[in-house]
Amino acid sequence: MRCLLLLFALAPAALPQAASTTGAIQGAVVDSSGAAMAGVRVTAAEKATSGARSAVTDDNGQFRLPGLAIGQYELRAEKEGFGTVVVSPVQVSVGQTVVERLEMKPADVVEQVNVREQAEALDTTGTSSSATLGGERIEETPAQNRNYLNFVLVAPGVAGSPGSNSQRAAAGSRSATPDSGFSFGGMRGRNNSLSIDGVDNRDETTGGNRVAIGLEMVQEFLVSGAILGAEFGGAAGGAVNVVTRSGANLWHGDATFFGQNELPNARNPEAESAGRPRFRRYQPGTSLNGPIRRDRTFFSTAIEQEWEQSEEWSETPEDAQQAIRQALLRPDFARAATHDPYRGLFAAKEAQTEFSFKLNHLFRSTQALSARYAYSRGRLDGDVEALDNFIDRSARGSSITADHSFVAGLVSVPRPDVVNDLRVQAAQRRVDLTPSSRGAMLEIPGVLTLGQSYLLDGSRTEDHYQVVEGLTLTRGRHQVSLGASLHTARLEARLANRFGGIFLFPTLNDFLRGSPDVFIQAFGDPRTHLDTTPVGTWLQDRWQAARGLTLEAGLRYDPQRLPAPFSDTTGNVSPRVGIAWQPGGKGPYVFRAGFGLFYDRYPLAFLNDAVQKDGVHGFEQYLTGDFARRAFAAGQGGSLLAPLAGAPLAVYRPATDFPTTYSRKINAGVQRSLGKDTTFTAEFASVRGFHLPRTRSVAPGVYQLEQNSKSSYQGVSLSVNRRMSKELTFLVAYGAGRTHDDASDYDEQPLDPLNLRQDWARSRQHQAQRLAASALFDLPVEDWHSAPGWLREGLENLSVAPILTLGSGRPLNALDSTDTFRTGAYPISARPFGLPRNPYLSPGSGSLDLRLMKSHWIKEHRAVWQYGLEFFNLTNHSNPLRVSPFYAAGGARLSSYNTPVETLNARQIQLMVQFEY
Repeated sequence: MRCLLLLFALAPAALPQAASTTGAIQGAVVDSSGAAMAGVRVTAAEKATSGARSAVTDDNGQFRLPGLAIGQYELRAEKEGFGTVVVSPVQVSVGQTVVERLEMKPADVVEQVNVREQAEALDTTGTSSSATLGGERIEETPAQNRNYLNFVLVAPGVAGSPGSNSQRAAAGSRSATPDSGFSFGGMRGRNNSLSIDGVDNRDETTGGNRVAIGLEMVQEFLVSGAILGAEFGGAAGGAVNVVTRSGANLWHGDATFFGQNELPNARNPEAESAGRPRFRRYQPGTSLNGPIRRDRTFFSTAIEQEWEQSEEWSETPEDAQQAIRQALLRPDFARAATHDPYRGLFAAKEAQTEFSFKLNHLFRSTQALSARYAYSRGRLDGDVEALDNFIDRSARGSSITADHSFVAGLVSVPRPDVVNDLRVQAAQRRVDLTPSSRGAMLEIPGVLTLGQSYLLDGSRTEDHYQVVEGLTLTRGRHQVSLGASLHTARLEARLANRFGGIFLFPTLNDFLRGSPDVFIQAFGDPRTHLDTTPVGTWLQDRWQAARGLTLEAGLRYDPQRLPAPFSDTTGNVSPRVGIAWQPGGKGPYVFRAGFGLFYDRYPLAFLNDAVQKDGVHGFEQYLTGDFARRAFAAGQGGSLLAPLAGAPLAVYRPATDFPTTYSRKINAGVQRSLGKDTTFTAEFASVRGFHLPRTRSVAPGVYQLEQNSKSSYQGVSLSVNRRMSKELTFLVAYGAGRTHDDASDYDEQPLDPLNLRQDWARSRQHQAQRLAASALFDLPVEDWHSAPGWLREGLENLSVAPILTLGSGRPLNALDSTDTFRTGAYPISARPFGLPRNPYLSPGSGSLDLRLMKSHWIKEHRAVWQYGLEFFNLTNHSNPLRVSPFYAAGGARLSSYNTPVETLNARQIQLMVQFEY
C-alpha cells in the first residue's frame, strides 16, 4: 500500500489512458518425468527482425518474457546435457500472454533439436474475452472506405451506436458530433477507449476517433468490452487498441486501386429520383516496408487517397414543395436563409488522404525505439448532416478534418525480469464545419428542415501532448506493473451552435401562416478555450498462482482537472480483479470472471455550453408562443441582430455536484477448445453506467449540465473463432442483451425536469440480438477431381471473404412536434398521448458483404497480382440509419413517423486490383 501511495504522490497530472502495444510468452520447462527444470535458457527470437529476448527458468521451472513486440517468434529452450527444444511459430498478439509448456529430454535420448508446432489457440490466462484482428483478416476482406474501425463491429459483445454515421468515412465525418460508432455493454459511443501504438487517439470533444490509419499500416488491433488490467483507463465503455505495422528484414509492399461506378449499384430508397444517382469513387494507395540496416533499423510507410463524387437527395416533400416556396417568397420570410426549397438530387463530393511513416530501431536485445508520424485529412462537401428530420439541401453542410500525430516509444529491458515502456505523443486535430446556407433554421418536425443547421457552424483545434510511463517487474510467479501517464488536451473552439437561430413550426400549416411556436437563438461571443488534464496512475499484479490458475488484481486512480466553472474531480479509485482457471492446467476448458470500475473523461462538447453561454460571454433566448412569433416578425424569418427586447434570457451552468462518469463491469464466461485452431467462447456481462452527462432545465432561464444519468446492461455473447490455418479463418459472434437508461446522450433532456424516473426505459444503445459472421478462405479446387480442368484452373487461387451482419430493431422515441410542456428542452423531449420514452422499435438490419479475389503468382510466395470484386450489402436490404422520431403534430398522428431519413448504402459493387510483393 505504501508503494501505491508513493506512486500516486509522484505521478504528475496525467491522462488516464495507457494501452499495451506488446504481448508476452510465459510457461514452464519440465523433464520427461514432469519435474520442473531450473536454469534452462529460454529465448524468443522474432522471425521478421531477428530481435531476441532471453530468460532463465527459476527453481519452479517457470519463465516469463513480457514486453514482446507483436509478431511470430521462434521459442528455443536450451540446457547442457539436454536436447534443444524449438517451438515455431509462436504468434504473439497485442495484449496476449502465450503459455507454453516445454518438455526436455536428455541429449543421448533425442537429437539435439526437437521441433514442435505452437500450442492450441485456447487463451488460458485472459481474465476477460477479447478479439484480435489483423493481417489477412482485415487486408483481404471487404471494407467500405478501407477503414479498420468497420471491423470492430464483427467482434463479440459490440453493437453499432445508434444513428452514428462516423464510420462511413475514414478521415472525415458526415456527422456534426460523431462518436466512435460502436457501443459496448450498453455504454454510449462516446465512452470508448481508442488508442494507437500505446497512446490515446480519442477526440476529446466528441468521443470519436482522431487520426485515421490506413489498412496497410494496421498490423493488429484488439477489441474488448472489458480489459481488467489497471493500466487501461480513461473510458467507461470498451477498448480498441491498435498497433501499426513495423518494418522487417524482408522487403514488402503493395500498390492497390479500388474503384466504383453507379452503373452496377442499387439506389437508396430515400432517393426517389427517376435517374440513377451519380456515384464515382477512386481509391489508389501504396505501401512499403523493409530494412534500412538489416537486423537493426526498419521502416514502414503507406499512403492512400480517395476521391468520391456523388449525388445526394434533398427531401422536400413533393406535395408541399410549391406551398413552402410560395410562403418563403412572402415579406414575412424576407430574411430567410433560403427561398428555394429543393427536391431532387444535388452534387456532393469527398476527398480523403491517409499517410503514415514509422521507424524502428533495435539496440541489441535491451532496447527498441519506435517513432511514427501519421497525417489524415478528409473533406466532405454538401453531405454533412446533423438532424433526425427530413432536410432540404440548404440544411446540410460541409466539413474539413485534418489530423497530425507524432508518437515515439522506447522499450527497455535492462534485465530479463524488468521491462520499461516509455511513450510520448504530440498531436493536433483541426475540424471546420460550414453550413450550406446562412441564417435561421426553419424546422417543421416530421416534414422538413430548411436553412442553416444549428450544429454546422463551427471550427475547433485540439492539441494533445502525452507521456506514458509503465514498468513491468517479474518476481517468481508474479508479474507486477505500475505506471502513470501525463496528457494535456487543449481546445480552441468556435462552436456557434444556435447562434444562427431556430424557428420551430409544429405543423406545415403553422409554417405556411408564419406562426412559429418556439424560437431559440444564442447571442454573444461563440469562441471558447478549454484545457483539461485527467490523471492516471496504476498498480497491477498478475499472479500465476498454480498451473492453469491466473489471478489478477489492480488499483487505478483517475482524478481530472477541469476548466472553470467546473470543479476538479477526485476520489476516482478503481479496483480491478480477475481470474482465469484451466482445471488441472490442461484440458479443453478455461473459466474466467472479473470485476472492475472504469472511470471516463468529460466530452468537451458537453462542457462547452457552460463556458460559452454563462451569462457573461453569451446567453440564449428560448421563447415560446407570442414571444416566438414576435421574434419571427422582428427577424422576418431570419436571425435576430440583437436579443428580443423584454423577452427572458437563458444561461447554462454546471451542477454543484459534478462527478466523473464511470461504469461497473462484471463478467463471467468459459472458453472451450474445438481443436488446435478453433475456440468457442460464452460470456455473460453485467454493466452499470453511473454519472452519465445530461442537460436539464432546472428553472426558468437556467439549463444545468448534470452528471446524474445512468444505464444498465445485461447480456451474453457467444463466439466461435478460428485462427488462420490451412487457408481458412472465421469468426462468428452472436450477442443478446438488454440496455436501459434515462438519457442516451448529453443533449437529451427529460420529459419532466422534476421527475427523472419516468424517463427510465430502453436505451437507444439497446439491441436485443445481433449476429456477425466473417470468414476468409480459398476454394478447395484441388479436391474437385470430377470438375472440368478449365473450371479448376479458373477457380484456383480464388479467395472468398464474406461478412454477414444481422441485427434486431433499435428503440425509437415518439416525440411531439413542439415543446408541448414548455420545459425549454431542445432537441424536443415532449412525448404525446402519455407515451413512455423509446416505446417502439425500428426495423431490423441485415447486410452481406463479399469479396471475391483471384491471385496470380508472379514469383511463388514472393510477388502476386490480385484482382477481384467487392460487394457491399449484396442482398440490397434496406437498413435505416436514422428515422423520423416525430410521432404527432397538433394532436394528430404523423404519417412520416418511423420513415427513414437516411439509410445505409444500398448494394454497391467495387473493383479492386493490387500488386503485392
